[in-house]
Amino acid sequence: MQNTVTMNPRASDDSNSSDVEAEISDDLSPLNRSHRVVVEDEASLVMRAEMYQCYMKELPIPTNRGSVIPFTSWVGLGFSIKQLYGQPLHYLTNLLLQRWDQSRLGSDFGYESLDFIVHPCKAEATVWLVEEIHRLASSHRQIAQLWGSDPMYHSLIDPIVPKLPRS
Repeated sequence: MQNTVTMNPRASDDSNSSDVEAEISDDLSPLNRSHRVVVEDEASLVMRAEMYQCYMKELPIPTNRGSVIPFTSWVGLGFSIKQLYGQPLHYLTNLLLQRWDQSRLGSDFGYESLDFIVHPCKAEATVWLVEEIHRLASSHRQIAQLWGSDPMYHSLIDPIVPKLPRS
C-alpha cells in the first residue's frame, strides 16, 4: 500500500492566518487535488543528510550534567534536555524517543509518569548515550533514506543551533 500526500493551501476566515491542509491517501480512493508535495530527489536528500550529519558530529556531548529532570515521557525528557543544554538532539534520537513512547501504550505502565519507572538520571544518561552514537556513527545515506520515506521528517529535526566550539 502506497501513501500519497497532497497539500491544499486554503484561505482562512482569519485574514492573518495562512493555513495549509495536508491530506494523506491510501491510493484506494482518487484524490482530486491540484497541488502535490514535491518530493526531494535522492541526490539532494543525500547531500542534505551528509551536511546534517557532519554538523551533528561537531556538537560536543555535555559532560557536566548534575540536574535531575522530571519527565512523563521520553519525548518530554528530550524536550527538557534540549531546553536545559541548548542543543538539538539528532533526528534519529528524536525518532527513537517517539517510538519508545509509542511502545509504552497498552503496557501495564503505559500511562504512568515515566520518571516513576526509570530514574531521571539513568534516563538522561541513556538519551545522551544514544545521542552520542547517533552523532558519531550514523550513516548519512541511511538518514537520507529515512527522510525520503517520511514526508514529515522535518518535524523531528530540531531548530536549535548552538555555537560550535572553535578548533
